[in-house]
Amino acid sequence: MSSSTIDPDWQRIHYADSTIVDLHAHPGLKISLFDKAFTAPFHASGAFNPFSFESGFSNLHLGGVDVLLSAIYAPERQIVTQEAPALQALRYLRPRLWRKVFGGSYFDVANRMLDDLERAVSAPASQAAGRRPAQVVRSRAELDALLAQGKQRPIALIHCLEGAHSLNSGPGTTTQQLLANLEHYQHRGVAYITLAHFFANDVVHPCFPWPENIQKLNFFRSERDVTLGLKPAGEAVIERMIELGMLIDLSHCTPPARARIYDMVGQRAPLLMTHVGAYAINPDPYNPQDWELRKIADSGGMVGVIFMPYWLTPHASKRGLNAIVQTLRHFLDAAGGEHVGIGTDFDGFIDPPDDLPDAAHLERLTQRLLVEQFTPQQIGQIWGGNALRVLRQGWG
Repeated sequence: MSSSTIDPDWQRIHYADSTIVDLHAHPGLKISLFDKAFTAPFHASGAFNPFSFESGFSNLHLGGVDVLLSAIYAPERQIVTQEAPALQALRYLRPRLWRKVFGGSYFDVANRMLDDLERAVSAPASQAAGRRPAQVVRSRAELDALLAQGKQRPIALIHCLEGAHSLNSGPGTTTQQLLANLEHYQHRGVAYITLAHFFANDVVHPCFPWPENIQKLNFFRSERDVTLGLKPAGEAVIERMIELGMLIDLSHCTPPARARIYDMVGQRAPLLMTHVGAYAINPDPYNPQDWELRKIADSGGMVGVIFMPYWLTPHASKRGLNAIVQTLRHFLDAAGGEHVGIGTDFDGFIDPPDDLPDAAHLERLTQRLLVEQFTPQQIGQIWGGNALRVLRQGWG
């Protein structure tokens, strides 16, 4: 639907009344891997495209995004040693990329990627006159100061990490070194860490079903043992995260790991699952069950709906807007209206729905929610009200 045919209420609710917060996207991944400029335009084609830039500056600007929690992911080496050894050809075809991604420890790589993102955001092209600039914010106080500037304020980018392997400084890394690296990231302004990702790390075991669009390439097929849980060092990391005011994201953690963390944390800190579907709709161990949604709500935390049909529905479909709305409705019913948000996972090599392919088209969700009788208050909470509450409660 073009902007010229939108009822004025759609535009007011989306662009004026709501503070749009995406809990989880990966602009830094495309910036580091493909040397993309943050301002590079990209118009989605509907087909899976690993070189797309769904959460680039142009799309964030067009979609009305106000705050983006930008997840830095240092690619795990098992991708090229276990799952897709053919990718080792990059060592010779793209030696500079290989050194950037696999040269040094995960801690080194993650920090380089944080540096890449900060340089891209501060580049003159992203600060051009006549449009909203972008700005990295490193604390709750900086975020509140930026939000107080009005709707023409800069787009706020907040650092996050996907995978606690980014705490690892190399062979022999001790628990004390993990904790020291955690404090380093806290000083850099990292708001949350998604503890797990594709492979087991020093902290936790992962739960990750490889999407169909990846499996078609005849790799990324190995299974994960979802009976494994939190590791001993993980308990120390979680306790220190609570002390430091760093939020804990349970996305990708196995069910036993999540259960242990619910018991550990209780109501001491708000818990997150930033980019998931609902187990009641798509019964995959990656997705939280209803009792988990209530635990997260009891902690003061929230869940974010991922924009990938693979996790939202057991039925293969490229039309994902219906599944997003269905999942949001279920989360509202199970967890309550104050504990639901959006975590698109744009630019995380996902296959987004054809009817909501990038951040430029986010208004389509607002339109659909109004059609489905969501109230403007509920829409405002989903888009950003709940996320801002959690950040103010748990970050720092």
